[in-house]
Parts: sequence; C-alpha cells; structure tokens
Amino acid sequence: MRAEQWKSLCFKPLVGFAVGIALLLAFSPAFGQEECVEAELDNARQKDLPVILHGIGTLQAIQEVTVKSEIGGSVQKIHFRDGQRVEEGDLLVSLDAAKLRKRLQARKAGLSEAEARMKNSRRSYERQQNLFDRGVGSEQSRDEALTAYAAARAQVNRLEAEIEEIEENLLDTRIRAPFGGILGESLVESGDVVQAGTPLVSLTRNDDLEVAFTVSEKHISRIKKGQEVSLTMPGYPERTFSGEITFLNPVIDRSTRSLRIKATVENSQERLLPGGFASVRLTVDQRENATVIPEEALIPTREGYMVFTVQNGTAQARDVRIGLRKPGIVEIREGVEPGETVISTGHISVQDGARICGQGEAAED
Repeated sequence: MRAEQWKSLCFKPLVGFAVGIALLLAFSPAFGQEECVEAELDNARQKDLPVILHGIGTLQAIQEVTVKSEIGGSVQKIHFRDGQRVEEGDLLVSLDAAKLRKRLQARKAGLSEAEARMKNSRRSYERQQNLFDRGVGSEQSRDEALTAYAAARAQVNRLEAEIEEIEENLLDTRIRAPFGGILGESLVESGDVVQAGTPLVSLTRNDDLEVAFTVSEKHISRIKKGQEVSLTMPGYPERTFSGEITFLNPVIDRSTRSLRIKATVENSQERLLPGGFASVRLTVDQRENATVIPEEALIPTREGYMVFTVQNGTAQARDVRIGLRKPGIVEIREGVEPGETVISTGHISVQDGARICGQGEAAED
C-alpha cells in the first residue's frame, strides 16, 4: 500500500470525530457559560406588623367560695344536686332546728316573767322614790328598790339578747347561696352531724373568669386598663376568646422585673372552666409598612444574620438587622429594601457572587 493511501485512511476518522465534538459543544446550552445554582427566590415586601406580647396564665373564678355551716347541728336535708346552677339566696342545706325552737320557746317564756318582775320592781322603786322625796321614806329603802329594778331590767336585757341569738341561729340552720353560680360536689349527706365551719359545698361564679399573666417591665408604658387581649386554650385549639385588662399590679416584681396583669374573660356560655391553662396575646403596637422576607431566607452568623440578595442573576451576601418575627416571615430593619429579591431556600449551596438559576415569584418578575 502506498504511503498516501495509508495517510488518507487514518485521517478521515479523526476528522469525523473532531467535527462531532465541535457540533456537540456548539449546541450545548451550557457551553461558554458559568454553571448556575438552583434556588427559590422571593421578594422583600412591605407589611403592617402588630407588636404582640405573649403570656401564659391560669383561668380563675372571680368569685369562688366553700359554703360552710356557721353553727353545729344535724343535716336535715340537701336541697341541691351536684353541679347545679343556683341563684343568690337559693336554699342549699337545712339543719335540724327542733332543739333551737324549744330553746327559743323557753327563753320567750322566761322573758315574759322577767318583764313582769321588772314592771313590779319599777313601780316599787318609783313608790320609794316618791316617799323619799316627801321626806317620809328612807334612803336605804329607795336604794334597795333601785337595785332590784336594775337587776330585773338586766335579766330582761339578757333574755332578749339570748332570744336574738337563737333566732339568728335558726336562720343559720337554713344555709343559702351567697351569690349565683355553679355548685360543686356535696361534701355532706343527710343525717351527718356538722360543726361550725364544716365545709358543705363549693360555689363558683363562672359567667366571668380572670386570667393572670406577666409581662416585662419594659412594656409597662404600652399597657393600660381596658386593653383587649385574646386567649387560646388547649380544649378549644381552633377558637380564640377575647378579654379585657381589668387589673395592673401597682408594684413590679423585683425578682423577675415583670408586671402582673389580670384580664377578665366573658364566659356566659360556660365553656371555660377555672383552673384551665390559657395562652394570652396582647397587642401593644403596630409597625406600618415594615419590610419583611421569608423567615427561611435568614442565615445565622457569628455577628447576627445575613441573607443572599440576587441582582442581575448574581448572588450578593448582605448583613441584615432583624426586628419582629412572625410565623413564616421576619422583619428586616436594615440591609434589604422592599422589592429586592432574596434567596429563600437553596442558599446552602450559594456563595457570594455565584450565578443563580432562580425560580419562584421573583423569577417571574
């Protein structure tokens, strides 16, 4: 084989291979371009942000009392059912009053006798005083008559006081509700013998409840009576209840530097119960037209936070100063202006100056 034929056979495959490579590179979209990083983009926006203080507390009844017996005696009858609603003055428990009535009858009979003796001793004293004034009676006789009259009058006064006390005790045998509310479980049964001070049943007013919570002393200038609060409870996770501040402690707690606050919550439907846990939200301010970005766009640093903004398809690292944080968003006080594009997710693979292949709302603008 001639040399020229050998060269021709070797050269043609090399030329074909080179042409194929050139065509592949020419039609490749990444040829001659720097590789870009995929990331989700979003725009910094303006939004009105409420300044909300959070607290936790326990619901408690405004009025709650354990009804007790004021005298000793035997329980004659229970006039209520456990958990019953009662009004002020409703009869709850009756004690046996038979012995008291007998004592009252005896004291009244004794009083009639004492009053008769007092009248006689008064007439005797008046007669002796008249004789003494005319000079025919002795001073001793007059003084003895006066002493007898004073003793009779003292006995009448004593019996009247005893009768009044017995009548009050008779009233105490009928134990009534001091205010309207919900009764608890009865602590006694008919026939039980109780002493003065024995607990009978608890009574709770549930139409209004209170919740107590604390806030830092730095917020006291923003808080006043009458401000509205919102509450959420574990038993009603999808519902928010409203209340109103009715008490501000006049003294700041020295150990915690916090202010104790009470809010009254309307509970006419009695869905809420004393003792329940409550999460409290109190709005104290409103920041208008605040600059916000997605919370996931924040990147923690040693000095604070940074974000990646995107300009002309290139990532730029920015140190930022944040403000309020809400679910899903964060306020940017310095470092990003409204309308600027930020990388919301995917920035873990981004470096300052990298080209970004972004997608999301900002990529559509």
